[in-house]
Amino acid sequence: MTVFNRFLILLGLLISFNLNVFCQEDDDDVDANEKIAEQLRQKYGEVENFNDVFLVKQNGAWEFADENGGILTNMRIENIENLSNYANLTIKGVKYSVYSPFDDGKVLVERYGRFAFMDRDGNVTPFIYDVEGEKTDLEPEDAAAFINTSDKILQVYRQVDHGNFSSVKALVKGLDVDMAGKLSTDIADSLLVLLCKTYDNSPKDIDMLVAEDLFAATIEPCGQEGCETVLAYYESHGLDKQKRFDYVRQLADVYHVNYALVLFGDFLTGGDLCPKNIQGAINSYLEVMESKDPDYCEIAHGKLAELWKKYGTQYDNQLGKLCAENEHVEYLMDDYIMLINDGQTMLIDRDYHEVLPRGDYEIISNYEDHFVIGDESSGYQLVRKGGKPVLKGKYEEIKMVNNDEDHQVIAKRNGKWGVYDKEGKPITSMIFDDYTGSDFGNPKLAINGEEYTIFSLFNDGMMIVDKDDKQGCINTEGKMVLPFVYDGMAFTPKGNLFVLKEGKIGVIDRSGKELLPCKYDDIEYDEEEGGYKLKLVEFFDL
Repeated sequence: MTVFNRFLILLGLLISFNLNVFCQEDDDDVDANEKIAEQLRQKYGEVENFNDVFLVKQNGAWEFADENGGILTNMRIENIENLSNYANLTIKGVKYSVYSPFDDGKVLVERYGRFAFMDRDGNVTPFIYDVEGEKTDLEPEDAAAFINTSDKILQVYRQVDHGNFSSVKALVKGLDVDMAGKLSTDIADSLLVLLCKTYDNSPKDIDMLVAEDLFAATIEPCGQEGCETVLAYYESHGLDKQKRFDYVRQLADVYHVNYALVLFGDFLTGGDLCPKNIQGAINSYLEVMESKDPDYCEIAHGKLAELWKKYGTQYDNQLGKLCAENEHVEYLMDDYIMLINDGQTMLIDRDYHEVLPRGDYEIISNYEDHFVIGDESSGYQLVRKGGKPVLKGKYEEIKMVNNDEDHQVIAKRNGKWGVYDKEGKPITSMIFDDYTGSDFGNPKLAINGEEYTIFSLFNDGMMIVDKDDKQGCINTEGKMVLPFVYDGMAFTPKGNLFVLKEGKIGVIDRSGKELLPCKYDDIEYDEEEGGYKLKLVEFFDL
């Protein structure tokens, strides 16, 4: 990848400093839309801003409208649930989910994971499209059958809530295994809960031999609720123990459902429905531990500890030994395992080697082999692997900002923030008034009433920052050294800066002197030649 291509990616993705950074929604657009919505309320009363268009209510029904208040549809929408990134619309008693605005005379609507187009009058095509609006191979009659079956399952579900269990018998009789295997996750869950609930309350109204086939058919789309319901049914009634075991094994081996992994490990330990396999059980519990699922990690922790106490070193179960010795064992990060016993914390790696010694601290965050530890009451410190302090003393907050190749540390003491390198050497003094991190955008630094969005680490005393949607540079004293006139900036391998203006790229030195004017479409730095390769696209009227 060329340096300039990396530059474009940095500009496009706003440079990741928090490991997960996405472009923030433009606040100005949000404010503008809300102002339009407020104006429309003067005319219509009830108005919802949805995906840059508007839903307005007139004569007891909702319709799509443009920013000028012009009505775009005649759907007679009875009810809306505006859920920010999508909306649920009820039309003629049917609920549709909508993820995009009404456009070009139609809108893409969804039911049970299948998509169709609705026109301005509320007429709907067959549900044979995908989320992108592209036609699938699904036949219209099959799509209609899936939608009708899903509707029927929910109708019967409501009837059962009112004690009408006999309605399930007709449902099961008319539902084939192939259809059950193609239901959406929520509907599959509803079906499984429905069958089990009916059997518990009115077993004569349902043929459980047929129901068990439906259990197997809905194994792929069903979710946690459906899995747990069926497994609980098998545990309570167990009409066919082998089917129960096969169901659990498939959920564990193929779909890795934690509830089933624990139960599968129990089967392998007991050996009642299958040959005893202690190492297989250990591996099953271990997978649950690695999932970090809080509902089941503690259960797996206890199971592994029991196996270690019973079998010791007979099997490959080092984690079980740790579970037996510690009150809490958790896969904290991808490479580390946290052990807690008697309030004392210790960190080890996947090879069970010590990373941080046992002590009275919490592990807050890490980047590579650096860790922020401590707690709010006693303060925080930055240490490296082995527990050696990087920032000595206690700080009120410590954050690490990073790009793909390096990181720096921003720490707060006595209400002020300063920047350090990863070895703990100060880059700035404690001059910043505030630091604001974000999971959805670049972090910000504030000084002397000015707030800057960070777009680079400090590079030889300079940091690229954004102010009022223009980029420039500040120095280690927080003072501007390059003006905020550029649409984008990035450091070159030789320490100069790529700059972007009006879609064209140039190069300046660290004093702001122009080395290459902003007229090029592509600039590639050739490290072997030690110079720049330039690309200029020109158009001629011939």
